[in-house]
Amino acid sequence: MKKYIICSFCGILVLSAAYIYSYQKLSGSTTSKAESDAQIAVVATEDTVKSSARLIVETFNASDNTTARKELTMPATYLGLTRTGILEKLDDYMQNLSISDLEDGLISYDLMYFSPDCVMLRKTYQPDEDFNKYYIKLSKGCITVFYSDKKTVYEYTDIDINSLPADVAADVISGMEVKDEKTLYDFLENYTS
Repeated sequence: MKKYIICSFCGILVLSAAYIYSYQKLSGSTTSKAESDAQIAVVATEDTVKSSARLIVETFNASDNTTARKELTMPATYLGLTRTGILEKLDDYMQNLSISDLEDGLISYDLMYFSPDCVMLRKTYQPDEDFNKYYIKLSKGCITVFYSDKKTVYEYTDIDINSLPADVAADVISGMEVKDEKTLYDFLENYTS
């Protein structure tokens, strides 16, 4: 009988301990998960650009070491972005430069400072003395003039490749860079029929 009472008592004690342990584990994980979600929400709110944030754009000319700074309104594309999101936008911008940025010699676009209330960006330019504004190449048997990005068409022409001297035709086929509008129009006038 004593064995029965001791075994029953031990069994009840083990079951009680298991119940208490599982209860604490479940209630503890629920509380910590809720706290964890709250912390994630706070971090996400704190680390994103607010609609009231200031945007400061600094322009640095590496050729003469001059800097200009201006404050702009925050564009909608930056609102709600994290630091990583802004960096991705800047990288995309550099991958798809505008013609004017190419002409001006933009070499980098960097994030200098980031907070939810203020973002500071820096555009670094190094104008190239030997920059060629236009690019002439063959397209569908005729000369096509592109901007320096070699993608954006400046002008289609009716100048047939067969009407050009052999050396000029070879240059056009391999792609010919032209410095400015005067040189471009001189070239086009020479070979227009």
